[in-house]
Amino acid sequence: MLSNDEKKWFIGIDGGGTKTKAAICDERGQVQTITTGDSSNPLSRPWAEVEATLKQLVTTVCQEARIRDEEVSGLFIGLGGADRPFVREKIDAAFAEAWQERLFFDNDVIPALYSGTWGQPGIVLISGTGSIACALTSEGVRHRVGGWGYLLGDEGSGFDLGKKAAAAVLRAYDGRGEPTVLTELFLAHYHVSSPEELIAFIYGDDNPRMQLARASELVEQAARQKDRLASGLIREAAAALCELAHTCLKKTQEALPVVLAGGVLAQDTLVRQRVLAEASFPVVVPEVSPVIGALVAAMTRAGHRVDESVAEQLRESGTALEKR
Repeated sequence: MLSNDEKKWFIGIDGGGTKTKAAICDERGQVQTITTGDSSNPLSRPWAEVEATLKQLVTTVCQEARIRDEEVSGLFIGLGGADRPFVREKIDAAFAEAWQERLFFDNDVIPALYSGTWGQPGIVLISGTGSIACALTSEGVRHRVGGWGYLLGDEGSGFDLGKKAAAAVLRAYDGRGEPTVLTELFLAHYHVSSPEELIAFIYGDDNPRMQLARASELVEQAARQKDRLASGLIREAAAALCELAHTCLKKTQEALPVVLAGGVLAQDTLVRQRVLAEASFPVVVPEVSPVIGALVAAMTRAGHRVDESVAEQLRESGTALEKR
């Protein structure tokens, strides 16, 4: 068995708007630890807090693996906005001096993509709080469709579902819309007695976008109760997501697999079931979380080949740790 001094180590970080995950593995793909920290989206959180979160996660995984950061061959940071110049500058200023050529970073779509393609080209279709489809072709060319934010886009996202559901509840209360099971579910969820009271909870929340995204789970519940309106919202969301992926595929002019990611598609939701049923393209449902995809990015960008044996070890050891 190799000693720590003979091993190559890799750290992958999957930054998110609600939480951040970091993992460390050796060159065989044996994941030693996975840890979770606060949000690290530099587009919605002060950079000083993001930097502190990232550095703490690196320190934690190194300590738990009982290695020094000097022993790490590659650190990959997947972060929202990391393809924008001002974010790249922040990451460089925080990590480049210490990590130099061992530092790699990219947009947070890369960990999600690689969780399904294991470092190969493909398209990732994300539906979480927001929605987007992003492609990485065999030539290294990138394409994106959607991702224009909650004011101008995010079709088929958790926010989009939650907003439409809340609007349907209020329309039904007005008498402008059809009765829906969503009304009972919203009132119970927010612990209020009248739809009028929802306004204070939604508009008064520090993050109404996230609040409405969480309400998308109520649409799932209502649709499973055969509510006609909720079922219609599920169909609309799936159609919007398929459109994102299909349009992105047309841009690539390649037969690439489409990896499903994000809270709405990571679980066996009704939206995912409809996407799988309606998709006219090859779909991959990842067996691992994006933080394992971040490890794949760390390894491949450091020049370490992720073959089937490494992928299997990442899959097995990573899944075992996440179930703890």
